[in-house]
Amino acid sequence: MFHHLAFPFAAGYGGGMESAILAKEVLQLSPFEKAQMIDALWQSLDPAEQKSIDRAWLAESQDRLKAFRAGEIKALDGASALQSIESELDR
Repeated sequence: MFHHLAFPFAAGYGGGMESAILAKEVLQLSPFEKAQMIDALWQSLDPAEQKSIDRAWLAESQDRLKAFRAGEIKALDGASALQSIESELDR
């Protein structure tokens, strides 16, 4: 899914052979390892703001958990959540 977005380097957007090889290798990682890679890359973009971003996400997560426990929102399993997102994108 979205593999056409995975290799922008091959489409002439910059980078080089090393970047294309790295992207191909990263796609072979487990989902957990990919998430770790994304987090590391994200933090490298602007490490000065990372603590502020982390605090904001922590507050958001706590608010969502509180709303879930209070019955204000419901949880969806992963497959249902992805199906909902895909149907919204198809509109």
